[in-house]
Amino acid sequence: MSITSTVGCYVVELLAANGIDVVFGVPGVHTLELYRGLAATGMRHVLVRHEQNAGFAADGHARLSGRPAAAFVISGPGMTNALTAVAQAYSDSVPLLVIASAPVRSSLGKGWGVLHELPDQLALGAGVAAVARTAYSAEDVRDHLRAIFASFRTGRARPGYLQIPLDLLAESTQLTAERFADFQAPAVPTPEAISKASALLAAAQRPLVIVGGGARGAAEPLQRLVDLLDGYVVTTTAGKGVLPESHPACLGASLPYRHTQSIVAAADVVVAVGTELSETDFYTGTRLPIGGQLIRIDLDPSKLSDHYGAQVPVLGDARAALEAILAPLRRRCGWRTEAGAASVHRAEIERSLRGSERARLVALQAIREGVPDDGVVFSDQTQIAYLGNYAYDTDRPGSWFHPCGYGALGFALPAAIGAKIADPERCIIALAGDYGVQFTLQELMSAVELQMSLPVVIWNNAALGQIRDDMQASGIPPVGVVARNPDFAALARAFGAEGVRARGATALKEAVRDALSRNGPTLIEAVESDFAAGSSL
Repeated sequence: MSITSTVGCYVVELLAANGIDVVFGVPGVHTLELYRGLAATGMRHVLVRHEQNAGFAADGHARLSGRPAAAFVISGPGMTNALTAVAQAYSDSVPLLVIASAPVRSSLGKGWGVLHELPDQLALGAGVAAVARTAYSAEDVRDHLRAIFASFRTGRARPGYLQIPLDLLAESTQLTAERFADFQAPAVPTPEAISKASALLAAAQRPLVIVGGGARGAAEPLQRLVDLLDGYVVTTTAGKGVLPESHPACLGASLPYRHTQSIVAAADVVVAVGTELSETDFYTGTRLPIGGQLIRIDLDPSKLSDHYGAQVPVLGDARAALEAILAPLRRRCGWRTEAGAASVHRAEIERSLRGSERARLVALQAIREGVPDDGVVFSDQTQIAYLGNYAYDTDRPGSWFHPCGYGALGFALPAAIGAKIADPERCIIALAGDYGVQFTLQELMSAVELQMSLPVVIWNNAALGQIRDDMQASGIPPVGVVARNPDFAALARAFGAEGVRARGATALKEAVRDALSRNGPTLIEAVESDFAAGSSL
């Protein structure tokens, strides 16, 4: 950079020096100096249609790349618009960085009525970010960003938030951008904890492992452990693919199903690796019924002392912990050999599916057949995705991304756009419901501008289906759960995208394949009734 530059330019140069190569956002009068920095450095900027989608797109970029991703938003409405996306990233442990402007320093907290004023903007950011700071000088910008980047590499990666007053962004600085120290805090479990865990597993008659997203880097020792134990593995949605779903021990992300919960309850030792064991992992209460001894492996110490009360808490990296725990163990025949491979139990789950669930399963299998083995699906809050959390087969981690925890509608499309920017050669798909997609459908225009080969599959059941079903199950007359849908194909064409209706499994598979080879996005409408009557698995 030049000897003297603005703080806004300095911010962008610091991001570039620390591995950020794209920023998502909507320019505003209070972020002009940040955009001066983008122009000066040549860093890529992706214009979205709403600040919430800037956050979702950065989230998708970070999930696929495994690296932090950034969004720029203006103070006030831009920042509050982005909060939902930041909260989703917090819930799912995503390294999302949001940089917002703030009113001038002299006005902060004084209620002068300046443009975009909030009583306490920082407090809002702190409510959804792991590290939230206000910069009052160029040195603060540097130090706060250093702290945020360090937080991404220690423990659970969660969003960071930095707000910079408008007058500071325009100030001159002679600071030069630097790359922050790239360190990883040691996460080596104690020998005592490892010894206790190994001893418990050596004596186990019915061992079971529950695998979350925190174990994505531990696939190899996980597979060796379950092969030695002859037990079962259940994944959460975030842990899909850490153990291939074709593996004879893998029950998949089936915790919401009674059959799997009965297996969990029957286990005499349960190992929970890199998972919160949260309500949204199983949806039948706030605590999974675990009857046996619990070994908990996590980087987050709070997860080792929550309402589950692990008998053996292991603080540390999943891979290092599993490798150490399995070292003294010996292969034996046991529970899985006696009770049957996971496929036997998964068949029981699939036999329990009824009515519209069968139609969703047919559609999911068609999508899977249309996607290459390394393809990636970004799903939304919709019934087909809830089933897909379990039923969409993948043998690779990071192939299915769902907004768990916070459960924000509208995630799929902007997140898929961010992921496609992270890896343009990868086949990326968005899967959304007919109502939820309308939260963020404006981003189809962004995908058109970017000429993305992006299939956007819309599951049309002509309702807010899950809420309708829950109302009916609770004896509540359905209210506010049926809304008129647009002509999705015509709407897609109005955006400049392709729009088609896929009538049945074969047509859906072919539509996905065609969309992946098209220069531009394709909106594929899949109407539930087209997959129900006469469909076969």
